[in-house]
Amino acid sequence: MKKIITIFVFSFFVIQTFSQTKTGNELVAEGIAKTKIKPDLANFKITVTKQNTIEKTAIKELNQEIEKLQNVLSKLGFTEKNVKISEYKISKDDYENRKEFSATNTLSVDFVLDNKRIEGFYQEIQNENLQDVDIEFETQISESLEKTTRQKLVQNAILDAKNNAENIATALNVKLNNVKQVSKYNLRDITYSSIKMDEVKFLKPRVASEMMNPKTSFDKFEVMEVELEETINIVYEIANK
Repeated sequence: MKKIITIFVFSFFVIQTFSQTKTGNELVAEGIAKTKIKPDLANFKITVTKQNTIEKTAIKELNQEIEKLQNVLSKLGFTEKNVKISEYKISKDDYENRKEFSATNTLSVDFVLDNKRIEGFYQEIQNENLQDVDIEFETQISESLEKTTRQKLVQNAILDAKNNAENIATALNVKLNNVKQVSKYNLRDITYSSIKMDEVKFLKPRVASEMMNPKTSFDKFEVMEVELEETINIVYEIANK
């Protein structure tokens, strides 16, 4: 996929809204505000699996690979606060009277979304020639970013509703008096904010011949923007001019 990280920009769309009179002295105006934002949090889920007919050997090889991986993470500035063990297991498989042991360790790495850090991580994984590694990547919207964004959306939706009400009042030759009710809903959000936004499996490290023209992680995926929306309904008391 393209190498792309978009800058966080608010772009509010002017939406065609509908206003109506509920009774002889009320007018309902709807205001809508939308914006697209880039997730600000990211996570690597890194799984290393080693297989061997001898259990101790499988565990030893796993520990060696995990140590190399932890050195990579430490080199890139990841600390114990960022890295957690999400799974560790040893399993045995009997196949045609031949036992095979699988040792698996999965690390979860949380960090602030940073394309340079991601590119550095991907490059180091290739440089270290880590084997039997599966990497998943996902992005999230933090609670603080979502809260700030929605506050601005509500403000703009209120202004949109007010403008629509004034236009309708002018067309009907009535005047707006007091605000009787304000209601908010956002059923049309195209998001599961603060939940997994994007998931991509990295390709396993390539052989030396492919390293002659290395590509960054952003040649394989792009971080998708998320659309948030707020809708405001305002009920105005109206009177004849």
